[in-house]
Amino acid sequence: MESLFLLGQSLTRPPSICRDYPPGFAFFEYALSNNPITTRLLRSDWLDEKCLALLPDSDNEPSNSCIEFQRITVIVSDVVLFAGAYFATSAMKRLGEYRCGRAPLTTFFLVVSNPGLFLLDHIHFQYNGMMLGMLLISIGCLVRGSELGPSTVASQRWELSGAACYAFLLSMKHLYVILAPLYLVYLFRRHCFVSTGTDDGGIQLRFSISRLACLAFVTLASFLGPFVPFLVQNDPVDQIVQIMTRLFPFDRGLVHDYWAGNLWALYLFIGKIMAFVLRKLPLPSGAKDKLRVIIPFPVPSPRIVAVCMLIGLIPVIRQAWAVGTWSHTRSQISNPGKFFIHGVVFSSLSGFMLGYHVHEKAIMTAIVPMTLVAANTRNTARYFRMNMFGVFGLLPLLYRPNELPLKTFVYISWIFGTAVALERVAGYQTVMQFADKMCLVFLGVVFVFMEIIHPLVFGKTFEFLPLMLTSITCSVGLIWLWGEETEELLQSSGKSSWR
Repeated sequence: MESLFLLGQSLTRPPSICRDYPPGFAFFEYALSNNPITTRLLRSDWLDEKCLALLPDSDNEPSNSCIEFQRITVIVSDVVLFAGAYFATSAMKRLGEYRCGRAPLTTFFLVVSNPGLFLLDHIHFQYNGMMLGMLLISIGCLVRGSELGPSTVASQRWELSGAACYAFLLSMKHLYVILAPLYLVYLFRRHCFVSTGTDDGGIQLRFSISRLACLAFVTLASFLGPFVPFLVQNDPVDQIVQIMTRLFPFDRGLVHDYWAGNLWALYLFIGKIMAFVLRKLPLPSGAKDKLRVIIPFPVPSPRIVAVCMLIGLIPVIRQAWAVGTWSHTRSQISNPGKFFIHGVVFSSLSGFMLGYHVHEKAIMTAIVPMTLVAANTRNTARYFRMNMFGVFGLLPLLYRPNELPLKTFVYISWIFGTAVALERVAGYQTVMQFADKMCLVFLGVVFVFMEIIHPLVFGKTFEFLPLMLTSITCSVGLIWLWGEETEELLQSSGKSSWR
């Protein structure tokens, strides 16, 4: 579908069609639609040309062969996820972060078998695994570069490779733009400065314009390459404006239809509860009129949300600058690569919690990188809880009754399988503490209500209730983990820049 962009066609499209992927993804879909294998499938009539056409929502019922074709493309694209998981875990192993010999294999398995990716990609036919694999490759490059001094040629090559991979990933999915401040500050401070000795035996950092130019060229070339078909049009500015408008459709509202379990979902929920209580309170009409000005809570504008996101990223920006500085001396930081992973997790969580119209699948951007440090005893419990709440928030995506056994089995088997695997490699006697068990019991009650009690008791009424309950439950758990990850971020650099 997105291949129409590459043919230089107009951006005019039916109102029912939503195109919310950057042009980089168009090249990927163009490759899927235009290759010898797909051509042969079309000629043999096994694949219908309608499967590759741009269709409105009113006429897009896929055939069985189309479903099989999409499923195959998802499976094949997971090669990138496997490669990224292997490369990133190998990079962590070189740093000596894994205390158990089985930890790299366990980490690899936890990445590629994550049930969130199974639910999103192999049932909904998305390609999140492929893009997360690219993110893992980028992280792996920077972790490899962190092994070496910033002034070494090998370190610079790894850092440039990591920057290029991230820039191209950003051209495929704008969801990862929340990581841009971390990449920008970390690479600018670490890559674009050269350490030199002083007369008194100290170290002085000198800005290198040549390194900045090299980093800027590699990054911009990787990011802007997919935009070339638009930039060569007669009206490139209008083309780019239309792309940005569709990538960031602020008219959709603050929260997604599924109410991703973030801070704004909890904010709106509390506002609705207070509005309900206000209607029931026996207050004078004048007092109620004054309270109605702020209850229910006003919905923040996209501009206010953007400011909140920037404020939420201040900790990682400050730490990235400090870590980039300390990495030149290597005297006050244990490992900049380990910090960078926590920086990715924190930035992803911040974007999920504070972003505008966030989809529930965005939590995977935090869960998958967190897997790389899950075998560390300090992070084991946090990773387990993040999966517990994050994957639970994805279960409503499978809403058909015949999908109930599948998602129940996948979730339960993953939770207990993860607990057993982490106990063996992290040295914990038990990963599930008392609080975790209580959370699982509560999630079980919510699940039973959502899937069994609500359909039997309420039928078609209060259809919003299961989604709202799921969202609020997950938001409370993930906000708790967000706070814990903030503390871990400040500790992972070896010395907090807040002191």
